[in-house]
Amino acid sequence: MVKIKIDGVEYEVDEKKNLIDATKEVGVEIPYFCYHPALSIVGMCRMCLIEIEGVPRLQAACNTPVKEGMGIITKSDRVKEARAGTMEFLLANHPLDCPVCDKAGECRLQDNAFGSGTGHSRFEFEKRNIPQEEIGTNLIINHNRCIVCYRCVRFEEEKVGESNLGLFERGNHSIIGLAKSEPIDHNYQGALADICPVGALLNNKTLFKSRVWWYKSHKSVCHGCSTGCNVTTNVRDNKMYRYMVRENFEQGMFFLCDKGRFDLDWMNQNRLLSYLENGKNSTSQVVVSKIIDRMKEAKSIVVLGGAHESNESLEALKNNLQTLSRELGGKTIQWESRVTDAQNKETEQVDFLLTKDYHPNTKGAIDLGLTTPQGISGIVSAVKQGTIDLVILLKESIPDGIDPNKVICFDTNLTDAAKNASLAAPIQIFCESEGSFTNKNGLKQNFEKSMNPIQGLFTSAGVVELILNTMAKKMEASVGNR
Repeated sequence: MVKIKIDGVEYEVDEKKNLIDATKEVGVEIPYFCYHPALSIVGMCRMCLIEIEGVPRLQAACNTPVKEGMGIITKSDRVKEARAGTMEFLLANHPLDCPVCDKAGECRLQDNAFGSGTGHSRFEFEKRNIPQEEIGTNLIINHNRCIVCYRCVRFEEEKVGESNLGLFERGNHSIIGLAKSEPIDHNYQGALADICPVGALLNNKTLFKSRVWWYKSHKSVCHGCSTGCNVTTNVRDNKMYRYMVRENFEQGMFFLCDKGRFDLDWMNQNRLLSYLENGKNSTSQVVVSKIIDRMKEAKSIVVLGGAHESNESLEALKNNLQTLSRELGGKTIQWESRVTDAQNKETEQVDFLLTKDYHPNTKGAIDLGLTTPQGISGIVSAVKQGTIDLVILLKESIPDGIDPNKVICFDTNLTDAAKNASLAAPIQIFCESEGSFTNKNGLKQNFEKSMNPIQGLFTSAGVVELILNTMAKKMEASVGNR
């Protein structure tokens, strides 16, 4: 930590941080466009100009290192005039289409225009008009909105490892465009739209879906893989519309892959809303009674899956299953949470964020001891041999080689597993309650409740509790009849 003066007031800041980030921590905001804490510094936009005591020229805050005893001025007339000039140039050709732009409400150009602009334009000529282009399988570029901050180009080259975009032409004719003949087809098209500060890059999947101020937002963790990227959920009318990046400086989390960002439809569609018997709708009373009968008849029971559940749900479910085991006369209930090869190996990366383990809480399940020595292959062999004759499946596919008639499925959606299993019970999705996931590095991260659960649906632990309560009532009824 070092001491510096900001507008005449002395602060203690982190000398390892960029001047923009260091001052932000003490409550002083310096406007910017091209700077990003996880990308290289280019100083292209000139929005972050400041005065430094003893230096005659204005300096860009993004590429100015923090030094002990330095004094900076962020609000002088000279600085304000420079920023206003920058905004005037940027707005000269920028279209006034905020009412139809998806970035409206979270646009850095809007924020800086209000904070540093003059409120009127002297530009009287015709604005340039370049047709919009589809440059990716899920990416549109609106050239008229682009301010050539170069963020997208840097992100692709430095993080994705591809060079699909480039800067073409000069001066007033400069545009960002495709540098190749093929459209962009990587896993980070959503991130490109995310880091664009002005709405020049947009995703087809979210285009014109909703205004940002209609969303209810909550802190959450991405469910797409074991990395556990921090996200902000955007919910409207109790439907999940978007995942947006929630930057975490301490853990170096600044981006989100498309696999997690756009895997949201299952939360809103095709939900399992009733108990099933052989794929047909039934009632909780009938299905729970048959589950109890199956458990009493079974020689050995195994639970498969659980790495899609929160730590809190897994712990509650573990306790309820232990109680159930006692109620069944001490019958052993094994639990194997690792149902894929990726869960049994050291973390393997698909790219710089996405892992091959598409479960958000494998590490949390392992830490709770929800594993078996023989693993999933040993479980499948035991089921084939008949030593295990009842399988409880937690939001997973039925493993090859296991007879669906031996399966009871707990699932959030009307999946093939739910349809083919002998009995199925609907459960809540993780974001319908608060909890935590443990990521690949053992980092436990909390998430908030984002959606209200559908009335009548329980968590997986709640379904087992319902089973226990039904067993207790049957016991009371049988005692009372004697």
